[in-house]
Amino acid sequence: MHTMKVFKLFTRLLFLCRKATIIVFFLGVFQHASGGEQEDYTFAYKLYENKAYPVAQNQFDQFIKKYPRSDNADDAKLLAAECALQLKNFDEAIQNYKQLLIDYPETNLSLDALQGVAISWYKQGKYEEAIKGYEEVLEVASEAETISHSLYFIGESFDNLGLYQKAGEYYDQVISKYSTSNEAADALYSKGWTFYRLKNYQSAYELLSGFGQKHPEHYAVPEANYRAAESLFKMGKWTNAQIGFRNFIQTYTTSPNQEQMVTDARFRLGECYFQQQMMKEARQEFSLLLNEGVSSLISAEAQYWIAEILAEEKKAAEAIYEYQKVIDLYPDSSVSDNAWYGIGIVYFEQGEYAKALSTFKLVSANLQSELSTAARFRMGECFRMLREFNTAILNYKKILVSSSPYIDDASYQIGICYFQLRDYQGSINELSKLVEIYPETDLRPYALYHLGLAYFNSEKYLESSQTFDLYFAEVQDQNLESAPADEALFWKARALYEAEDYAETIKACNLLIQKYPQSERLFQSHYFVAESTYWQSPTKESYQSARQKYQKIIEQQPSSKWAEKSQFSIAWTYFSEAAISEAKDHQDGYNKAIIAWKTMSQKYPESKLLDQSLYQIGVSQSNLKKYSEAIQSFKRVITSYTSSSWQDNSQYQIGWAFYKLEEYGNAIDAFSEVIRKFPSSRLQPNAIFGIANCYFKQGRYTNAINEYKKVVENYPNLKVQSRESGAEKAVNLRPEAQYYIAESHMNLKNYSKAINAFEKVIQHYPKSNWADDAQYSIATAHENLGQKAKSLQAYRTLIKDYRSSSLAPDVQLQIGRFYYVETDYKRAISEFQKVVKQYPNTSSAWLAKYNIGKSYLMLGSYKQSIEAFSQVEPKSEFSASAMFEIGNAWYNKKNSRRNLTNAINILIDIPEKHPKSPFAAKALVLAGECHQEMVQWQKAIDLYNQVISHYPQSDQAEYAQISLGHSYKAQKNFLQAIEAYDIIRQKGTDRYRIEIVVEAELHLAKTQAILGRHYDSGVTYLRVRHLREQHDSLTAFHAAVRASDAFIKANDIYMAKDTCEDALNLFEAKVANADARKIEEWNQLHDYAQNQYKQILSRIEQQ
Repeated sequence: MHTMKVFKLFTRLLFLCRKATIIVFFLGVFQHASGGEQEDYTFAYKLYENKAYPVAQNQFDQFIKKYPRSDNADDAKLLAAECALQLKNFDEAIQNYKQLLIDYPETNLSLDALQGVAISWYKQGKYEEAIKGYEEVLEVASEAETISHSLYFIGESFDNLGLYQKAGEYYDQVISKYSTSNEAADALYSKGWTFYRLKNYQSAYELLSGFGQKHPEHYAVPEANYRAAESLFKMGKWTNAQIGFRNFIQTYTTSPNQEQMVTDARFRLGECYFQQQMMKEARQEFSLLLNEGVSSLISAEAQYWIAEILAEEKKAAEAIYEYQKVIDLYPDSSVSDNAWYGIGIVYFEQGEYAKALSTFKLVSANLQSELSTAARFRMGECFRMLREFNTAILNYKKILVSSSPYIDDASYQIGICYFQLRDYQGSINELSKLVEIYPETDLRPYALYHLGLAYFNSEKYLESSQTFDLYFAEVQDQNLESAPADEALFWKARALYEAEDYAETIKACNLLIQKYPQSERLFQSHYFVAESTYWQSPTKESYQSARQKYQKIIEQQPSSKWAEKSQFSIAWTYFSEAAISEAKDHQDGYNKAIIAWKTMSQKYPESKLLDQSLYQIGVSQSNLKKYSEAIQSFKRVITSYTSSSWQDNSQYQIGWAFYKLEEYGNAIDAFSEVIRKFPSSRLQPNAIFGIANCYFKQGRYTNAINEYKKVVENYPNLKVQSRESGAEKAVNLRPEAQYYIAESHMNLKNYSKAINAFEKVIQHYPKSNWADDAQYSIATAHENLGQKAKSLQAYRTLIKDYRSSSLAPDVQLQIGRFYYVETDYKRAISEFQKVVKQYPNTSSAWLAKYNIGKSYLMLGSYKQSIEAFSQVEPKSEFSASAMFEIGNAWYNKKNSRRNLTNAINILIDIPEKHPKSPFAAKALVLAGECHQEMVQWQKAIDLYNQVISHYPQSDQAEYAQISLGHSYKAQKNFLQAIEAYDIIRQKGTDRYRIEIVVEAELHLAKTQAILGRHYDSGVTYLRVRHLREQHDSLTAFHAAVRASDAFIKANDIYMAKDTCEDALNLFEAKVANADARKIEEWNQLHDYAQNQYKQILSRIEQQ
């Protein structure tokens, strides 16, 4: 409204200015014009001056045609345009202004023409063109008056385009640069309006409230004062607004021109009272409006507000009465629907939802009413409160297709209705859409709260936790009544707990305990801190910490259900602590668990957990291997708690206890009871499986097969969900049952049937834990059938199809061994290298490296062999063996790069790094041999003594003992050599292998001879002759002959004779059965003995 007033004022000023200009032109120009020309121009101008614009325009057009070269032609063109402008022929005016600029480029009227174009665009409502027009004026204008005028109308144009911020910038230029101009006051006033329209009510108030003081005579002062009070009202500053409207009323109540604004102000004053809960004053003000007989529109609204006041005061009957007056007295007013709606709200707040529903239905039926969708929303609310959720959803959904401000409310309530119907996915879909589409809605925190709950109830725990995080980011430190922060925090903690993120659960619960000490969820939070501590890590420390927290709950609220649950959980901490302890600590833990569960019946005799406690006592007794006691506990569950849900579990556990006792007959009977007494139990297939296992253990494989088949053929996947330590986890029995069908066939040596059964495991349960075992067993079955090629192919299939199987490394290793056995060492190396490459961090990889080394050894590639052995992990169980093989490779006489020093260095390192390895003694012995070969006898002796002292019971100790004698002998330390050999002689075959004993005795005899102890040497040889004949008759023959020689040297000729005769007799007795390959040796020695015997006889005769 203010813009039109200002525009008319400026149009008038512009017209007067231009008229003055034209008069000047008229007076100055015609002193040079001819009489006819002067008269024609004067006539046209007089018509213009007398506002006869159509005729004047025609005359100016005629003048231009008649006197095209006249000095006054450009003036005539300008005035013709002015006539068109006054006639509101704006396009024609613009055409004339523009034509003036084209036809008379040198005219001094260019600025007037440009202003005319701009004002014509503005008056047409073409504000963008007007802005461009005034900008062209500003480019050529130099006078402050013209610049101020143009800036102001650019601002007005932007204002009309709704670009209030931009408009304000131009008003500011007028206010700051041209404060004395005619437009300055209007610009200030218009600036106030831009603030108001931008909802910057504080700035609008500050500017408009001071406008009257700066420009007291300005026509817009009343409007500015009213709008200043209205700005306070918009800001909710009810007290200040009240003062502003009251001052306005007092100032202008007698001004006839402001009568409507005074009435509006009085109406607003009533609203201010209402907002301040000054119901008496509000009612008086609205009643005064009614009594003064203001217009029916105001009267209807005043009557409506009286009803609103009564409704606010909870005077339901009176409010309805006053609402009804609006309907009866002003049926056609704009607030008639509001009155109906108000009646509905009163009924709704009284809980009379059926009456409210019928009233809202009337309003919603009027599609022209602004309250139609609001009433439809309220209908949805009524149905929701009546718990008719599906009907409520239908009504809410009708709102979603409109552009109502209730769309977000409706969407939210649809989500809530789905939640109430337990359609959590529907709730998730609707609330997620609300949060996404309406990010600025006030309902966002409430939607996030219920969305988090819906995710939780849908078991989408991660999404639930993340949604509650969004909720907290939204509410900051607020606490919303229907979406309380402590509840949100608790359910976030619960979601984290169910998602098994126990560390974060503890954080969330502790935060709740800290921030909301009065919360109803306080002790639950304490409980879940304890629970999460229990589950956080399977360590004694965690269980002990959890136990302390449970105990604290019991101390603080000993009679609460959380104390009862805590007592139950304390038992679990002992149970779980026992489960992870070393065997020696098991008994203490399980016994304490049993005591804690027994405490349940003493402290909480009415607890609903007593049957489960007794059941867990039975499980604990089973874990203590007290199966007979466990059976009695399980039987008590069955007899004492006849309605317990643990009856079938107890009967089932009785079966397993008998199974553990290897009383398979009783176990079968117990499992059969589960099947008979609990036909609906989820443990039916488990019981059948137990029976099958009993038959399997009894070796009754045919019976076992029949029972396993029942599990496979009659039952779907069995899922046993449990979060409790020691309980069965989610399992599917069918693949295991099918696997043991195949195993039973294997044990029956029905390998072909076994293969078929294993193939069914793979075919029907390819993702089960048994599939790779089945494939492995197929390979084994083919081996048993002698089908090596098929066995190899089965192994390769396992590698291909079950690459991540724990069996895969061993299987790949087995493939390598297959080629190793077949002496295809190059192919074996290739297969072993696959183990190293594909499974580098497994023990199989270490063994593969070892086997690669062995394969290179077999190929005679000592260098590659040593390199392969060197790559075996030092911590591996194959490390000592690999080191020994490296030493052996350096020692091997076929190695072209043979290096005994290298061999010794690696070999003597083995006892230091692997002192308990069986290769330690072997390494020392082989290192001793290296020293012997290098004629380093003392070093060899030291190593042999080390073997004898550190590894006395090893096979290498035998070899070391005799090698010790050899080394002393080689060192010419004959006495110590004799001592070393004599140790073997004394202990004989009770300690040493016969071969070692024989060798030691022979070397003992030789050493004795070296020392000249020929008689002792002969006796030692006779020991071999008589004690070792059965072991090796040829050696005994040798010993007898040598004994004869020794006695000759000892000058005991008769002992020599007897011994030689014995030797010859031995020949006659044994030669016939001698090894044909050694006959020549027998004969040569016989010839020697015969010759010696003749010499002996000759010597005797000579005596």
